[in-house]
Amino acid sequence: MQRLEVQFETTTEAAERLGVSRVTICRWCRQGCFPGALKFGRGWYLPRTGPADFQKTSCVIEGIGTNYRSTMLTVKKLRRKPKHFHNFTGLTPEQFDRLLVASKPLYEQAEEKRLSNPKRLRARGAGRNFNLELPERLLMSLMYLRLYLTQPLLGYLFGLDPSNVSREINGRMLGVLPGVLPVPARDEPLSALALPATSGGGKRKRGKKIGTLEELLEKHPEFEEVFIDATEQELPKPKDKDRRKGFYSGKRKRHTAKMQLVSTKKLVLHLCRHVPGKVSDLVLLRATGVMHRIPEGTVVRVDKGYEGLEEEYPEVGIEKPKKARRGHPLTVLEKLLNKAMSILRIPVEHVIGHLKKYRLLAEVYRGKPERYDESALVIAGLHNYRHLGKLSW
Repeated sequence: MQRLEVQFETTTEAAERLGVSRVTICRWCRQGCFPGALKFGRGWYLPRTGPADFQKTSCVIEGIGTNYRSTMLTVKKLRRKPKHFHNFTGLTPEQFDRLLVASKPLYEQAEEKRLSNPKRLRARGAGRNFNLELPERLLMSLMYLRLYLTQPLLGYLFGLDPSNVSREINGRMLGVLPGVLPVPARDEPLSALALPATSGGGKRKRGKKIGTLEELLEKHPEFEEVFIDATEQELPKPKDKDRRKGFYSGKRKRHTAKMQLVSTKKLVLHLCRHVPGKVSDLVLLRATGVMHRIPEGTVVRVDKGYEGLEEEYPEVGIEKPKKARRGHPLTVLEKLLNKAMSILRIPVEHVIGHLKKYRLLAEVYRGKPERYDESALVIAGLHNYRHLGKLSW
């Protein structure tokens, strides 16, 4: 009988060969992922196998490693089904590729700035390397905005810990994408509103040449009419009593955050930071000051909630449906005119509906308040990118 010799290696040697930690190798041994592995005392000895043999037995491993990536969601796999790609990200594969190429330099600059921070305690190169390449990181971020999946579920799909998912999306990608996408202007002061301390947005990196609504309208004189409207999104009930009172919306009968947008028939031109749902649409419009930035000759279409706007801004061409008053019902002619104005104003409702296809803006917001504005800004930029077909205004 021929004698079969089997060579064994330690867990340390196997960890170096496979590019994972020794603790991960021990966990895989306990899960039975290495047939023929022997345990002596507190240590494991593994039969020497090549990378090809290991891939056959590691398809069910729950951990982080090079071979685990063969079963997770990747750009290459999702690209095979363009319809699913669009449903998951809101972009076509071609649009995703252009966004990826434009994001790479800014991402590398942000990463270099992070590593060069003088307050950083760890030396450059310390710690584990990234398990995901930049295409998968961008895919994960877009899926988070579009589908609003929980971070543990994204971690399961991409082979990451939930904390790493949060760090990648909120700490890196949301800071890079506003500098790449054609995001709307955000130049409003909001000085007239007393907001809670935690409701302000984070700092946004100015990566676009156009920074104000006035500059945007000057560059695009073809925008002969704009639409102004506000939208609300439900928030979890705040624990703080003052925040509960401030964010309660009498219109929606729940706690909400409100944002105002200025749009054309398809594009979002201006997006203000969110305010408590208790603030009325007219007060919010006064605080943002966007009416002073609209050039003469531009038609502004609003709804009935902006009563009295014509008297405050007589120099702007405002078209608003007439509101019935107590004892003064609308005539048949006024009702027909209101219906015609509603038909002309409906594009802004379509724009809001398209923005809320990104579930982060449609469902109950689960994140931190300071990250809400950055997420909404990126979503508006993705919406503009789809309709413009380019990454600039």
